[in-house]
Amino acid sequence: MSNRWVFLAAFLTATFMVAGAFALPPYFYFQLAASSIFIAISLMVFFGEDRYSYMLGTVFPPVWFIVDVLIGGLYPDFRSLFRCLGGQDISSMSTPLNGFARLTAILLFAVSLAAWRREVNERFWGKTFWTCLIISVVYVGILTVWYLKLFPSGR
Repeated sequence: MSNRWVFLAAFLTATFMVAGAFALPPYFYFQLAASSIFIAISLMVFFGEDRYSYMLGTVFPPVWFIVDVLIGGLYPDFRSLFRCLGGQDISSMSTPLNGFARLTAILLFAVSLAAWRREVNERFWGKTFWTCLIISVVYVGILTVWYLKLFPSGR
């Protein structure tokens, strides 16, 4: 296994998202599909693929956040998290687990970037970056289309 912190952050993010899938049964398959990239990052780290796992951990969370800000999916996740932490009621169609997944994705970004700089002897803006950026944009694009079909008028 390469970097334990990258593995832990990716695994926690995937765990929170899968738990969120079980908490919201109507959106089970969407949540499960959204967590699959974090499962892939965890597996790549576990099996020692440093370059692509670290770069995906660095590139994917910002792309995910930017697109979710544009389509309006980021605010409801954090609102549910903060309402739950504040002891207030949340709707039955939201869960604080997605907010926790967002926080662990921020942690994944930070530890992946640090691991990349410490352990990989390659330029940051090289072939690996562009490959991971294309993978991230296509993956987020597919999830965005699916999200907009599930929530046509927003949450």
